[in-house]
Amino acid sequence: MLIFRKIFNFGPFRTSVSKSGVGFSWGLPGLRFGVSPNGRKYISVGIPGTGLYMIKYLDTFPNNNNQNSNNNNQKPISNIQKPKSNSKVTEPWWKQKNLMD
Repeated sequence: MLIFRKIFNFGPFRTSVSKSGVGFSWGLPGLRFGVSPNGRKYISVGIPGTGLYMIKYLDTFPNNNNQNSNNNNQKPISNIQKPKSNSKVTEPWWKQKNLMD
């Protein structure tokens, strides 16, 4: 697997160019705020010089999670239709067809 990424530093600002797009971030060593190439906002906290860090995304992914979070407060929709109740009593189908008396 071949991975391409180029990072440009301008003081506290960082621009990263990769196969998936361009991302921007700003901050100090160990704490950065940024926007990923697909538009997600994040906070990155790490130990400088070790390569150990964690990323916390601040928003949900625009296409998938937003729809799920909106649907969590709604009742599920059922495709099963309930039969309509008739007030009059009908005969069983076999009596209607004169199969049995």
